[in-house]
Amino acid sequence: MEKAVHSSTTPGPEVPGEATKTGTSIVDTATSAVQSFAPVNQIHQHLCAFHFYAYDMTRQVEAHHFCSHVNEEMRQCLIYDGPDANARLIGLEYIVTEKLFMTLPDEEKKLWHTHEWEVKGGFLFMPGVPGPIQRQDLDKVAKTYGKVFLFWQVDLGHDLPIGLPNVMMAVTRDGQLFHEMIQGKESVDELISFQIFSI
Repeated sequence: MEKAVHSSTTPGPEVPGEATKTGTSIVDTATSAVQSFAPVNQIHQHLCAFHFYAYDMTRQVEAHHFCSHVNEEMRQCLIYDGPDANARLIGLEYIVTEKLFMTLPDEEKKLWHTHEWEVKGGFLFMPGVPGPIQRQDLDKVAKTYGKVFLFWQVDLGHDLPIGLPNVMMAVTRDGQLFHEMIQGKESVDELISFQIFSI
């Protein structure tokens, strides 16, 4: 099968539909002034990582995670295809500690992936945050497991979220990630050159 990738440095397909009208923007502004956005206001962290489809490693996606803590043992993340205001919500990830992961049934564990190699290799990072500061949290993230659902197959150029959700996996060894996925990613280069992770 021919590989398919999506990186935030390449524009995605244009979403069909009319541009947002002024009236809609006015209503949005008014409602945002009086409504509570408590769940999304809990988001405290931006992680960038790379995922591939569980059933097809030739399909890879750059994933920008915006995460909140449920508690010390669990985080939940909204995944976008880029870091900008016009990025599309393409999936979500649940992140749990090894302690919680070990309580899962064996069949369920197959749907989860470790973050150890991603962090150790510099392929899971916090854009714009200096390496030594990242280390404080990423040392914890390295000892967690994630379960990712992707709803929008941006790597195939779909202009809408079509089909069933897909379980995604993460990089767990050298040679899995296509070079073009990390090309030009300044933060990846910085993390690898600092070699700050000692897991």
